Amino acid sequence: MEILWPALGICILVGFVFFVLAQHWQRVLRHQNWTIQRLTERIRVLEEVDDPEFRRRLGESTPSPLEQVFTFSMRLSDRFWRNTLHATDESLSFIRASGSLLGSVKIERWRGHSVATITEVLPERQSAAWQSRSLDCYFDKASSFDSLTLWEVPLARVRGSTERPPSVELVLQEKYLELRAHLFPSSKNNGSAPNSSPAEIVFFRVPLDSEALAEFRSHDPLQSSENGEPSETHLDGSFWRAFYSGEDEQAGIEWQLWVRDLTKKAEWDRWHVLEPSMDPLAQKAQKSN
Repeated sequence: MEILWPALGICILVGFVFFVLAQHWQRVLRHQNWTIQRLTERIRVLEEVDDPEFRRRLGESTPSPLEQVFTFSMRLSDRFWRNTLHATDESLSFIRASGSLLGSVKIERWRGHSVATITEVLPERQSAAWQSRSLDCYFDKASSFDSLTLWEVPLARVRGSTERPPSVELVLQEKYLELRAHLFPSSKNNGSAPNSSPAEIVFFRVPLDSEALAEFRSHDPLQSSENGEPSETHLDGSFWRAFYSGEDEQAGIEWQLWVRDLTKKAEWDRWHVLEPSMDPLAQKAQKSN
């Protein structure tokens, strides 16, 4: 009995030590298992980042950057209404009473869509107060006929409620602005002909692309150099701000377009380098040498 009790004590002590060690290793294994699971989850997330479908969903959920801003204005003189459209005094009175006066159109081109803000004076207002409205534009790139009417002036009343009146419209498509008229052949005389087939006339088309606009590049009247002379920045084709204008004196039409290309501005701000245009006299001197 004297040997049995010490042996039993030793067994209890050894069993307790094994129990403590087992609890410790169990906690260590649980922690390692949790760590392995976290590492596995992180690896899965990293693999998803490289997945095209994940990148597509991520791109759709992020805010779209503003890429370009176009500010357009135009002036239609009395020659346009009387000589080009052949409007009568009665038609001109109706146009003044029912048609809005267009001030400007600002087109913000975001990635994936555009927002057009039209500023105009509405005909029903007694005082000349500018009103603005905005339209979201989602164009179908596969369709060349997808368009949105930004501004419209009816030229005459119509007899039937389902009949479309003759009108002048400013239309936005993905790649250009267009001023056109929806007329009847006899509208030159009385402004309305319900039994005639309508005709579409395009007066001008302003492309919303720097390369296509190159021939219309002009001095920006809102910018000038320190001595008051027009700024020469319009000569730099890579500059992020540009001004374009066009005029058809015979038709009585004049338009202006200010372009702000923010993609070029971001690049210019990043490098802080603006290559100056070479002076024509310097070019001539180089050729002579």
